[in-house]
Amino acid sequence: MKKLSFITVFVIVLTYALPVLIRTDAYTFEPEGVSIMSEAAYMENLETGEVIINKKADEKRVPASLTKIMTCVVVLDKFKENLEALKTQKISAGDEAFTELYDTNYSNAGIEPNEELTYYDLLCALMIPSACEAANILAVNVGGSLEGFIKLMNEKASALKMTDTAFYNAHGLEIEGQKSNITTCADLAKLCRYAINNYPIFTEITSKSGYTMENGTYLSTTNKLLDAESDYYYGYVSGIKTGYLDTAGRCLASVAEKNGYSYLCITMGAPGYDDDGNETYYNCADHKALYMWAYDNLSYQTFIKENEEITDTKVEYAQGDGYVNLKPVNEVAAIWRNDIPIDKLERKITISDNIIAPIYAGDTLGTVEFLYNGQTVAKSDLVATKDVLKAKGEATVTVAANFFTSTQFKIAVIIIAVIILVYSVVFFVYVHRRSKKRVMQIKEKYRSLEDYHDEDDQ
Repeated sequence: MKKLSFITVFVIVLTYALPVLIRTDAYTFEPEGVSIMSEAAYMENLETGEVIINKKADEKRVPASLTKIMTCVVVLDKFKENLEALKTQKISAGDEAFTELYDTNYSNAGIEPNEELTYYDLLCALMIPSACEAANILAVNVGGSLEGFIKLMNEKASALKMTDTAFYNAHGLEIEGQKSNITTCADLAKLCRYAINNYPIFTEITSKSGYTMENGTYLSTTNKLLDAESDYYYGYVSGIKTGYLDTAGRCLASVAEKNGYSYLCITMGAPGYDDDGNETYYNCADHKALYMWAYDNLSYQTFIKENEEITDTKVEYAQGDGYVNLKPVNEVAAIWRNDIPIDKLERKITISDNIIAPIYAGDTLGTVEFLYNGQTVAKSDLVATKDVLKAKGEATVTVAANFFTSTQFKIAVIIIAVIILVYSVVFFVYVHRRSKKRVMQIKEKYRSLEDYHDEDDQ
């Protein structure tokens, strides 16, 4: 328990203490020697937030029992002011929690209708053996009804900006006449980060390989990474949740911590059986292989030190020599491959146009990028290292001399010419119409006089 709490605090502190880690999410790694069987995969470093693996991570898929991560989070949110109450407060539910499950082959913890258990026991049943009845019992009690709880699930998804996610039940099964839950690996990563960062009890529960409830029922984990007797066991893993449906494939969310590095991994759509029809756990194999690859091949490396001067640039109308040195706005550091030295990456420096005094220390005047195979790996703003004052006399003379050849002057002349042309056209039309109207008035008066004389003659 002390170890788990330390890991959680460690992740939270580093997440907020390292804002300088700016390796771009557009760049992700290809894990050499690792064949990922899952159709979609996402992996990130929890200390830096950097995306390490992205294989169709934004593709919408059925999450199966990974749904229960959200069920757990909604319950924890209800008790966030008093998490200890989870271990003392007992609840139960009747047919309203069981009816939709009876016609399915649902995973369960043998909980009976109206059997009273603590919230903690039910959360353990939910997350360790993936008990579907536990999901619905929790849902009825927290949401007032299954429908009420589903609303809370979707509200939480919206709050976490899980934009490609929709929930229709609390357990993840496919129920006849009901839409299937939908989400993505990237969205589930947002959910897992929230749970890990806010609730140490979440890691406590999901890291258990087994647990005995108050009624004497022993719960065994479905996560082979946590099972010391399994070929997939990986001792650095803590949680989180498995999922499986024929339509979803094998899914898995897990976290590993080793040597000061924490990784979160989400995979969906791994085959449930091999070519010979034997049951397999490719989801667990994928996670173990990815963690081993990451710990063997990646490390936190500094691209540029915080006060390292990168280049200099000319400042127009400046006092002195008219140049200012540029440095990165912060240290540039990131998770990078051990086999590729930083000095082997292409460094691309871009300086802003028309840099004119005065310039002040800290003003952004450009960028520096590190590229590998044409892709941007890391990027940082470049800022001035000192103030550069304006040479007033020189600037005034130069501005006056250059004004009549400047683009601004040419634009002003064009605008004035257009205004004069438009005014001339409008004035001409006005005068023409006025003259025409005057002529018409004279003709009308003349005809009136002729009519008058004609009447006199008669």
